[in-house]
This record gives sequence, structure tokens and C-alpha cells, in this order.
Amino acid sequence: MERTLWKILAFLICAILLFLVPLLNILERQDDIAYNIVLAECNRFVDICRDTGFITPDLYTDFVSRINSTGNTYQIGLSHVKRSVYPVYRQTGSTMVFSGEYEIIRVNKGEEEILKTLFPQNSASVLDKSRRYEMAMGDLFFVEVQNKGKTMAVAIRDMMMFTNTKSPCIFVRAGGMVRNEAY
Repeated sequence: MERTLWKILAFLICAILLFLVPLLNILERQDDIAYNIVLAECNRFVDICRDTGFITPDLYTDFVSRINSTGNTYQIGLSHVKRSVYPVYRQTGSTMVFSGEYEIIRVNKGEEEILKTLFPQNSASVLDKSRRYEMAMGDLFFVEVQNKGKTMAVAIRDMMMFTNTKSPCIFVRAGGMVRNEAY
């Protein structure tokens, strides 16, 4: 009786492994494909924004729809670091004299301010120039994308290993210096 119980248990374990391991392999490949799509789309979006010097509502919604086509939901973070250069003057008596130095001030503008410009409360036309978020040459622009929930591969791996993965499996950063102002 004991031997048959072990044989049944071994058969069940083999059946589960013969089904779950190939399924996990296929789903991990699907995650790799989703990661590559998100990486390519982030680089494409950032390069367009850096080359033109602005973001339009159509460009942003096209970017979001392209990465959402992978079937996952994502959290998108936008960051614009505005750079301003000011000459430093020193006062000698009653006159101001240029010291030969420059002060560089960087102001970080987050996603909330960018999206407020792209999608204002009033319903202006998408082609309206007031809905365009403009950046200057020399500014920095960054995009960070990570998946919100678990992918199927992570869910099955967590089930098999009896764990609970909290970190996102798709995490992409892209960005750099704005190279042009085409507005």
C-alpha cells in the first residue's frame, strides 16, 4: 500500500513539472519580449523628445499605448531637469564687476508638472501649442517605466517556490541631455 502511494505522488509531481516548467519557460520568454519592447519604445520616445526639445500630447499617448500593447500595466515616471546659467558679479564699491565665473542652477520638474501642461483642465485642441511641454537645449530629460503588477511568469514562479516577489520584473530607464530645440 505504501509503495502505490509513493508511485501516485511521484506521478503527480512528474505531471506537474512536465506541465509547469515548459509553461514557465514560455512565459519568461514573453516577459523578455515585453522588456525589449518597453526598452525600445522608451528609447524611441526619449530620443524624439531630446531631438525636438518638446513633448506633445499625441507623442505621449502614442508612447503609453505602445508599451501597454505588451499586455502589462506600467507606472511611468517623467523627469525634466531645467538648467540655467547665470554670470556671477561682485560688487566693488558702487559698481558691479563680472568675476569670470558662472553659476549653474538645476531645477527638477516632475511628472505632475509635465502632465499638467500636456493635459490641462480646459479642453484645448491637441494641436494647441500651449499643450506642448517645451525643454531647452542642455536640459536633461528622463523616463522611468516599471510594471505595476505581477506578470504570469512571476506569479507561476512564486507559486512554485512559495515566495512573494515584490520587485518589478520590467524596469527601464532612458534619458539624457536635450540636443535640439525644434519649436
